Amino acid sequence: MKKTLVILFSFITLVTVAQETTSSDTNKLNKFQLGLTFSPDFNFRYLKADDNTEWISKIADSMEVPKYGFTTGFNFSYVLSTKIKLGSGIIFADNGEKTKSKIELQTINYTNHFYFLSVPIRIDYTLISKKIDVYATLGLSGNFFVNHKTVMFEYGKKDPIQFNNNSDLQKFTLGGLAGIGMSAKLSTNWLFKTEVLYRQTIQSVSNSPVKKWLYSVGPNIGVYYTF
Repeated sequence: MKKTLVILFSFITLVTVAQETTSSDTNKLNKFQLGLTFSPDFNFRYLKADDNTEWISKIADSMEVPKYGFTTGFNFSYVLSTKIKLGSGIIFADNGEKTKSKIELQTINYTNHFYFLSVPIRIDYTLISKKIDVYATLGLSGNFFVNHKTVMFEYGKKDPIQFNNNSDLQKFTLGGLAGIGMSAKLSTNWLFKTEVLYRQTIQSVSNSPVKKWLYSVGPNIGVYYTF
């Protein structure tokens, strides 16, 4: 009887240790999230000028409207707790603006593309934790300027005119981001996330007298591998 109790106790102890180890391994595997994301974005800018250059910003505001761009890249998250995640990544963004489709005496339409590589640092805080988690996110990003491309369409001509215009743009700017999102497990190691993010440069991207702050908003969609 004593031998039976000893064996039974040993078995229970082994099962308990195995369960704790499995739980620990599972938590360890799920500490990291690596994902690929894409967002179709609504892009525009804010302008600010002094008294001498205010007329330039007024002309630009009368001619230019938002354009559609995109944001895509690799994202990395580290799970600090059930509520908090820290995230970073390498993001490529296409920001900018374009001219209105019809302007009085207009002979040329143009679209400005501002390309950046961004490295965000963000915090995700879980608001609701169920089968679908709901979270809020807030962060900063370092934005490295890549290129400014202008695409022009002259009336009566089919082929666009494209050229680079990099002279008055900052090589590095800081930006902020905020949003709300949802995540759901696809399997043990795969996670789906969708979030609405607002991004804006904190510093002007322009060195010219007319200062320019870029912003974008869009639905960011991503698939993550957890390990």
